[in-house]
Amino acid sequence: MVKLTIYLDTSSWNHLLGGQMSSLERVIRKSETCIPCYSTQTIEELLGASNETKRNELDIQLDEVGARFLETISDALGSMPTDYRITVKNSKERRQIHEDMQSFSSVGGFGLGDLLQKFIGGIGSASFEDVFQKAQTDIERLLDFDVSEFPPELAAIVTSKAEAMMEQARITQNDLLEQLSKEDGIRLEQLDPARINNFTGAGAVERIIEAAKQHDGTSVLVEKFLEEPPRIPSNRTDAHLVDPSWEKVHRLAQFLFLLGYWREPKHRKDTERARIDFSGGQADICHIANASFCGVFHTSDRPQAYLAAAVYDHLKVPTAVLLYTPKTNEETMLHAPESIQAIYE
Repeated sequence: MVKLTIYLDTSSWNHLLGGQMSSLERVIRKSETCIPCYSTQTIEELLGASNETKRNELDIQLDEVGARFLETISDALGSMPTDYRITVKNSKERRQIHEDMQSFSSVGGFGLGDLLQKFIGGIGSASFEDVFQKAQTDIERLLDFDVSEFPPELAAIVTSKAEAMMEQARITQNDLLEQLSKEDGIRLEQLDPARINNFTGAGAVERIIEAAKQHDGTSVLVEKFLEEPPRIPSNRTDAHLVDPSWEKVHRLAQFLFLLGYWREPKHRKDTERARIDFSGGQADICHIANASFCGVFHTSDRPQAYLAAAVYDHLKVPTAVLLYTPKTNEETMLHAPESIQAIYE
């Protein structure tokens, strides 16, 4: 049987719980041909809700609608996802995933989020040394293996490998920190949001790249982006000739985000809230990449929806983008591919 997978963003799960989106609820509750999906990022956000009652209700809702867990698969540890599988996870398994994720810092995991935020002019009160120190702490947690129950020889091997990886991480961080010091830090310029946010529909990415090429502050960034693998052609026609992938979707979304496309001004503030919000923006990019494995991406997050639509259009991703507007209870199709991917069960 052919089934349509619908990836719901966290915002959509919240509205569904609130009794909104009645048309979507009818589809996913009664249809045997639609599969609502969620991911690791969804678990982190839903089970991270501050209100315990709502947190439990959101968790229960996943089971009530028959939602399935979309798990990305990589060829090697630490590499970009190349495939996915859809499985059923119960509440206990979801909570274990959440607990595992909480073993790392809540914002800027491995320092990457904070580093990117500093690059766009945010968290000015934190130095690059501060960012790398937090990254170091995360890496130490990751490599802190309990070898007490291992045989002595195996324990020695695991400990030796962990120490070698830790030393390599220190060397890499020191080299990058030295480079940043020589260049007095790095600041990524952005385009005028009031201008580029008007670039929507077919060819939006192509127009953004052309605008960035002509801007002194972003031309170098565009040049670096276009020359590094995986190659993403700036011309929409050429881009349509290349098969999309999770990595390409994520990379292009990140690029547009750094240029300022539908990025919120609050991300550049120097507050803890801004750091958390920026981390949420990074999670949105993961949602966009994850949803590219599904037939439909459903969200009420307007910036996220337009970012996804632009990326999917440029890379010809066979995933429709539906933007839900709570005030009017309407859904708008921002990206309607020629064909929508489905799975067979």
